[in-house]
Amino acid sequence: MPTLYRIIRDKYRHEPLSVMGSRLFGGRWNPKGTSVLYATSTPELGLVETLAHAPTVRYEELPTYWVFSLEVPNDIRYYKRAELPAYWQDETYERTQNWLKDWLTTPDQLGVALPSVLVPLSYNVILHPAHALFAQIRILDQEIQPLDRRLWRLPD
Repeated sequence: MPTLYRIIRDKYRHEPLSVMGSRLFGGRWNPKGTSVLYATSTPELGLVETLAHAPTVRYEELPTYWVFSLEVPNDIRYYKRAELPAYWQDETYERTQNWLKDWLTTPDQLGVALPSVLVPLSYNVILHPAHALFAQIRILDQEIQPLDRRLWRLPD
């Protein structure tokens, strides 16, 4: 079974498999109202994705983040960049949110892996909570994710 990673804020660390955020706010690959769990192929990508979406605050005001290692059943379809629509890297999510509509409606596989817009050689993995194998996801480990000050700079 593959190991995937998920980085979340401290206040959500007791619910690392919650899909509430994706349902309430949507994401690049799912519209609001559709629940999925976003994970990454490496913890490094998880950190990059987290920092890209972090609030614009001083370093001292950043929240504490936790990284979770997840053991996931091997039922994931990997997409290559050549298979994605030309608009997959759009800054807005309007078009990409519906590209997986068939899978979002009827998940025939537990997850889909898509190249990250930020680090295209690594994958964001989206897991569907309505798939029967979702219940087999196990948390292997969890720890605070250190954030080195050199990774955080606000514009002058």
